[in-house]
Amino acid sequence: MTPPDSGRFRPRRLAGVLRPRTADEVAALVRTAAAARTPVHPVSTGRNWGLGSALPVDDGATLLDLSGLDRIRESDTRRGYAVIEPGVTQGELTRHLSGTDRMLNLTGASRHTSVIGNVLERGVGLHRPRAEDLAGLELVLADGERVRTGWWPAEDGPAVVQPHGAGPSLNHAFTQASWAVVTAAVVRLLPRPRSVRILPVTFPAARLAEAVDTLRGWTAGALVPATTKIYDPVAARTYDPGGPPDAYLAHLALTGDPDLTSALAAVLAARLGEERCPLAAGPPGAADAEVHAAYAGAHDPTDGLFRRKTGGCCARCLDRARGLLMFLPVIPFEGGAVATAAALVRAALAEGQDRPGITMNVLDADTVDHVITLRFDPADARSTGAAHRTLDRLHASFAAHGWPPYRTDVDHPRPAAADPALHHRLARALDPDGVFARGRFVPPAATTRGADGATERGRGDRGHGRVRQ
Repeated sequence: MTPPDSGRFRPRRLAGVLRPRTADEVAALVRTAAAARTPVHPVSTGRNWGLGSALPVDDGATLLDLSGLDRIRESDTRRGYAVIEPGVTQGELTRHLSGTDRMLNLTGASRHTSVIGNVLERGVGLHRPRAEDLAGLELVLADGERVRTGWWPAEDGPAVVQPHGAGPSLNHAFTQASWAVVTAAVVRLLPRPRSVRILPVTFPAARLAEAVDTLRGWTAGALVPATTKIYDPVAARTYDPGGPPDAYLAHLALTGDPDLTSALAAVLAARLGEERCPLAAGPPGAADAEVHAAYAGAHDPTDGLFRRKTGGCCARCLDRARGLLMFLPVIPFEGGAVATAAALVRAALAEGQDRPGITMNVLDADTVDHVITLRFDPADARSTGAAHRTLDRLHASFAAHGWPPYRTDVDHPRPAAADPALHHRLARALDPDGVFARGRFVPPAATTRGADGATERGRGDRGHGRVRQ
């Protein structure tokens, strides 16, 4: 049976579903799959919404549901880490850390999403990219062997968390990768800030380029950290439903010592009051208590902020009740580039299709990602088809500008490897029998020479062995 999927991608035929509860069980199942030459497709909580949820790329895979591996094995708030399994969600880890001086780098997604799944997808947290939270991985390789990469707590190990360690750094050989099952990870925890001030600012669509360039200058000058979120007029309704229909909204997140956040807020207020500034202070309610709580790493038992984004739909019903596609390109943090991206989105829309919501996450002073959310009526075949055609056009038009997505969906498995030949060699070395289901991060099939000189095609096309959100 095909798993439910909010994107309504092409249904996939599964060979079966396996639900292990321990890393040892995962290793045994992988060895059995290797002996039978049966591909497995690992997921954590399966909530990779808009990109395929729990769907594999190809038919015939056995779904390896890792949600039963849900232990917080260890946490250390002094050194700032937690050892967790794939089924541990944002909500569970946040609740575990309540009352401590450490917090998880939350995303804007539901509390029911997997921490490890999003880290391995290199998602974006409220305070920094999630890839920066990764310190170590526990892996099951294609032959069932269990290995570790990066830093792990040990009595005789280094006292300081050192994700890269000495010698080759292997953690990120297994993020957005295709050749192992992740059964646990060491995740770095952030110091909980003493003060959180989220300043809402607005600007009209006509001044988009000018406003973005101003925000970039403030970021480069360290007036604001590289955590700003910019919402187009559709996405802004989640936070300011009564705002002008053409107004963009940005959240400037100031965290740290109260004296620092107060001083920065005063400087920014003065800048916003300047006559030539394209930005203006927004209504206080556009950055309310729920927004502040998310940046403070607070536990949200009702998933209130997420439900606002989904029109009241909970995480457990989203795949069945909503139509949702995501397109996630990274573009230059420049006013002209952001304005061009907005024009590309408008040009891609099918006739009569509602405007998507666009959230822009500032990554640093040079880059900003876009979370473009296409909503449609899943009960209406024409609405569903129009949304998918729009997604196809977005992939084509943004690629033509050199702005591909940093996370892809199951119907657009584009290669992420700068050197496909090396990628294929790694795939052959780590998964020679194709134990892991074909995935989205593998280069296209290429003709290569095996060790015996025989021609082989597409052996690297196997492998989707990372856990998904």
